[in-house]
Amino acid sequence: MGEIDRSSNPAADKSRMAVALGVLVVLGLLSWFTIDRSAMLHVAGREIPVRWLPEVVLGLFAFRTVMAHARARLESKGPKEG
Repeated sequence: MGEIDRSSNPAADKSRMAVALGVLVVLGLLSWFTIDRSAMLHVAGREIPVRWLPEVVLGLFAFRTVMAHARARLESKGPKEG
Protein backbone atom coordinates (compact mmCIF):
# COMPACT_ATOMS: atom_id res chain seq x y z
CA MET A 1 0.00 0.00 0.00
CA GLY A 2 2.29 2.76 -1.20
CA GLU A 3 5.17 1.55 0.96
CA ILE A 4 8.39 3.51 0.40
CA ASP A 5 11.40 1.40 -0.53
CA ARG A 6 14.02 2.17 2.10
CA SER A 7 17.40 0.73 2.88
CA SER A 8 17.39 -2.40 5.02
CA ASN A 9 19.70 -0.61 7.45
CA PRO A 10 17.80 1.94 9.58
CA ALA A 11 21.02 3.88 10.25
CA ALA A 12 21.01 4.98 6.60
CA ASP A 13 17.80 6.96 7.12
CA LYS A 14 18.62 10.69 7.14
CA SER A 15 15.60 11.67 9.22
CA ARG A 16 16.54 9.19 11.96
CA MET A 17 20.03 10.67 12.11
CA ALA A 18 18.60 14.18 12.33
CA VAL A 19 16.34 13.14 15.21
CA ALA A 20 19.24 11.45 17.02
CA LEU A 21 21.45 14.53 16.65
CA GLY A 22 18.58 16.77 17.75
CA VAL A 23 18.10 14.70 20.90
CA LEU A 24 21.84 14.94 21.64
CA VAL A 25 21.74 18.73 21.21
CA VAL A 26 18.77 19.02 23.58
CA LEU A 27 20.53 16.82 26.15
CA GLY A 28 23.66 18.93 25.79
CA LEU A 29 21.74 22.15 26.37
CA LEU A 30 19.91 20.70 29.36
CA SER A 31 23.13 19.50 30.95
CA TRP A 32 24.91 22.80 30.23
CA PHE A 33 22.25 24.91 31.92
CA THR A 34 21.67 22.44 34.76
CA ILE A 35 25.23 21.95 35.99
CA ASP A 36 26.61 24.80 38.06
CA ARG A 37 29.37 26.84 36.46
CA SER A 38 31.54 26.66 39.59
CA ALA A 39 31.39 22.85 39.96
CA MET A 40 34.91 21.44 39.67
CA LEU A 41 36.34 17.94 39.67
CA HIS A 42 39.85 17.44 41.09
CA VAL A 43 41.88 15.08 38.90
CA ALA A 44 45.65 14.62 39.31
CA GLY A 45 46.03 17.96 41.05
CA ARG A 46 44.09 19.85 38.38
CA GLU A 47 40.59 21.24 38.50
CA ILE A 48 38.35 20.25 35.61
CA PRO A 49 35.00 22.00 35.13
CA VAL A 50 32.26 19.38 35.52
CA ARG A 51 30.12 21.30 33.08
CA TRP A 52 32.24 20.09 30.13
CA LEU A 53 32.14 16.36 30.93
CA PRO A 54 28.63 15.63 29.59
CA GLU A 55 29.34 17.83 26.56
CA VAL A 56 32.38 15.72 25.67
CA VAL A 57 30.46 12.45 26.13
CA LEU A 58 27.51 13.69 24.06
CA GLY A 59 29.91 14.97 21.41
CA LEU A 60 31.43 11.50 21.15
CA PHE A 61 27.95 10.01 20.75
CA ALA A 62 27.20 12.55 18.01
CA PHE A 63 30.43 11.62 16.22
CA ARG A 64 29.52 7.94 16.48
CA THR A 65 26.04 8.63 15.13
CA VAL A 66 27.39 10.51 12.10
CA MET A 67 29.98 7.80 11.41
CA ALA A 68 27.34 5.04 11.63
CA HIS A 69 25.14 6.98 9.22
CA ALA A 70 27.99 7.47 6.75
CA ARG A 71 28.90 3.79 6.93
CA ALA A 72 25.29 2.69 6.41
CA ARG A 73 24.95 4.98 3.39
CA LEU A 74 28.11 3.57 1.85
CA GLU A 75 27.02 0.00 2.52
CA SER A 76 23.58 0.60 1.05
CA LYS A 77 25.11 1.81 -2.23
CA GLY A 78 26.87 -1.53 -2.62
CA PRO A 79 30.02 -2.22 -4.60
CA LYS A 80 30.56 -0.19 -7.73
CA GLU A 81 30.49 -2.10 -10.96
CA GLY A 82 32.73 -1.18 -13.82
